[in-house]
Amino acid sequence: MTYSTKQVMAMTDLSKDALRYYEQIGILNPVARDKNRYRMYSEDDVTWLQMVKLMRSMGVKAESFIGQQGSTLAERRVFTAQYQQEVRHQIEQLQRIDRQLTEKLAFLDHLQTGADVKSKEAH
Repeated sequence: MTYSTKQVMAMTDLSKDALRYYEQIGILNPVARDKNRYRMYSEDDVTWLQMVKLMRSMGVKAESFIGQQGSTLAERRVFTAQYQQEVRHQIEQLQRIDRQLTEKLAFLDHLQTGADVKSKEAH
């Protein structure tokens, strides 16, 4: 089955410009055309675009998908697992930063409490 640009836009929530851009830079393989030169997207195109959109919503850079549409399921799984590891590393970094900020806030609270006590003693 094939789909028109309008149908693919509805199925993927991507704009016509985004679809053309993805094709232009190689995220999407060249799309077949009908006799009137209108783009006709395949099931694979739509599935790929849905995956790209999902991964983009999770922060994966568009450039990561260039030339990858023909990748196997195993290759896609490896890519996804690698990205998950990157995300877990970022989470660890953010948790470390959060702990440091918590310590800094506690220190500032301690200083503020000490300053408040000294201020009350002076009166």
